[in-house]
Amino acid sequence: MKMNKALYTKAFWERYFWELQDEFAYEFLEDNPLRFRLTAQDTLLLDPGEDLSYISLGYQYKKEEDIEIAWDDEAHFHPSVMRFNELLAIVDRIVAVHQIETWIPALLLRRFVGIESLAEFQTVSAWEFGMRQASGLFTEDELQEWLESSKQLDEAYWNDRSGKWSDQEPCGWVFVGEDAYSLRNPANDSFPFQQWNRMLAELGCL
Repeated sequence: MKMNKALYTKAFWERYFWELQDEFAYEFLEDNPLRFRLTAQDTLLLDPGEDLSYISLGYQYKKEEDIEIAWDDEAHFHPSVMRFNELLAIVDRIVAVHQIETWIPALLLRRFVGIESLAEFQTVSAWEFGMRQASGLFTEDELQEWLESSKQLDEAYWNDRSGKWSDQEPCGWVFVGEDAYSLRNPANDSFPFQQWNRMLAELGCL
């Protein structure tokens, strides 16, 4: 898979993470999601749209119609669909299958991790810092500024959050709690639990 040259610019990532608010349109993303094949049967479809305002993650089993499994916007978001270890396995598989730099799928999919605690947030942030650094797009001062801003979410913030991962039959791992903001929950009959769990097992992270 050849990545559009826009993904190699700092402006794209500042817009993707809503750090830069300006007028733009990425025509190559209009009705054209990024397709990441993970196995012979499973594909993730990342659809940020041309203006990156509603970032949708879909899952497709074989040739069936894809299913939205997460989305992120600045209003009614439900992004938390992966555990951190699942993200790592998915990124590794994308890199192996599509022969692209690790930091690209890492930063594209980071927002879809459901985080439980301050300790986990610090682990994920350290990993994300490494991915931002690997991109070569940010100065050391910009990286440090980003890292310091991430520390504003303190222990009290995480202690007040209820979102937790729970292994529940027959669904497997689900993200539950009043502020879990996840479609991967036992009340959601439309989530493709069986196919998703089979895929994760094939990737070695169940």
